[in-house]
Amino acid sequence: MAISTKTSTPEELEIPYFNPLSGPYLGRMMSTNKKEKLYLPLKVGEANHIFLLGKTGYGKTSFMKAMAEALWEYYHSHGKQVMIIIFERKYDYSKYQRLKAWWEQRKEELGEAEAKRRHQFLATYFEVQEKHPQLKKQLGFPGDFAMSLPNYILLDTYISKKPYPVSIFTWHGLTIKSFPTRRIVFRPSRNIYAIKLDNGPEAEVVEGHIQYKHLTFEMLSQKFDIPKGTTYGRLTRKYWKVYGIHDPKRLMQLVKTQEQVRDSTFESIRSIMDEIAADPLYVKDSQKDFTSYLTADRINIIDFSDNSDLDLEEQRLIMYLLWDRLKHIAGKHRMDIWIFFDEIQDLIGTAGEASRHNLAWKAIEELYRKGRSLSINVVAGTQYLYKLPMSLIMGAAHIAVIGALASPKDLDILRVAIMDGDRLRIPVEHDSFEEFIKRRKKKGRGWFSFDREFTVKMYFRPNQSF
Repeated sequence: MAISTKTSTPEELEIPYFNPLSGPYLGRMMSTNKKEKLYLPLKVGEANHIFLLGKTGYGKTSFMKAMAEALWEYYHSHGKQVMIIIFERKYDYSKYQRLKAWWEQRKEELGEAEAKRRHQFLATYFEVQEKHPQLKKQLGFPGDFAMSLPNYILLDTYISKKPYPVSIFTWHGLTIKSFPTRRIVFRPSRNIYAIKLDNGPEAEVVEGHIQYKHLTFEMLSQKFDIPKGTTYGRLTRKYWKVYGIHDPKRLMQLVKTQEQVRDSTFESIRSIMDEIAADPLYVKDSQKDFTSYLTADRINIIDFSDNSDLDLEEQRLIMYLLWDRLKHIAGKHRMDIWIFFDEIQDLIGTAGEASRHNLAWKAIEELYRKGRSLSINVVAGTQYLYKLPMSLIMGAAHIAVIGALASPKDLDILRVAIMDGDRLRIPVEHDSFEEFIKRRKKKGRGWFSFDREFTVKMYFRPNQSF
């Protein structure tokens, strides 16, 4: 399929099936001399689900962050509201080390006074660590999506230096930038102020909660290892599940006044209810839950890194509750919603775990089925396709491959999922160490398949934030 470039400019390129200026900027094409810019075709009334695939270290998370930035800037430049929600899986101490090295180099180049004048937040950030030893132990763990900090460490990355220096940002027509974020943490494992400092001056950090009513008896039974057939298990189920009494204190009062039970039975129920009441993750149904913090004024980060003390079932419950809330937000406010899942397999599990009892899979399945009519879109990243349910892959509108594949099995799947997939020449294995080193330098490059019909090789947009 030929691409018409007769009327193209560096800002736009005619690609079949869509107007290039109808969506956010993705990056630049590799196969033409002009390296034309490519844009994501946002289609009204259709789901824009995107699948990102790539091996660790080749830039998958970086491009996911860049996509969130591009969407934010596109909608706001058109005067439209958009809600962006990102599920973050981890924080990264190595990012902090690189940032600190960049700061030391900056002070050496500019002089300490000038460096502090230009970068006031960084000066404060590192001074706090020197002056407050106790807080220092909790600092140094920015998230993978520390989007309220500019991406300083890419400033000195150049595409070319002759006849004059061209940085990666200049080449893409971008500058480093920070974005307003709201980070929701659950059972925070460290000082919230430290989490905020690590993630930038425009970061808000709030503690998220789940209402008691969303804690099912089945989760209680698993959490507290309640044996089947016991009196205290039967009574807990009766009042929590059947009668819907989700207040631990009231439930204990009812058991005490309505049931004639032995002291040991009552103490077993009391120990469970006391533990629930003392758990900071759960609150009364009359109190606000984490979904009340969702906003269109900031990029929302659902923090599933080690900042939050959550088990897998709690993470899956949060994911499902989020989807349930978004259905109402989309219907009421009539705005587009974008949800980003980094390493989605960690949440939904492998293909064998895709059951109706898995709340994360249930949420994704409903998102794919109902998202189009609600303008709720999904961007999901993973290392391995073959471990995921095929319905997830075939339900994607677009598929991107960043860098190299982690498994040769995935290349076979891509050639089925993408109509022109037989054209793909994606490296999977390396014939030599030299070839491995050479390909590692090509991070941030790859393929993008528009509508799974038309695939181009491209340089992906770099992330402006840290």
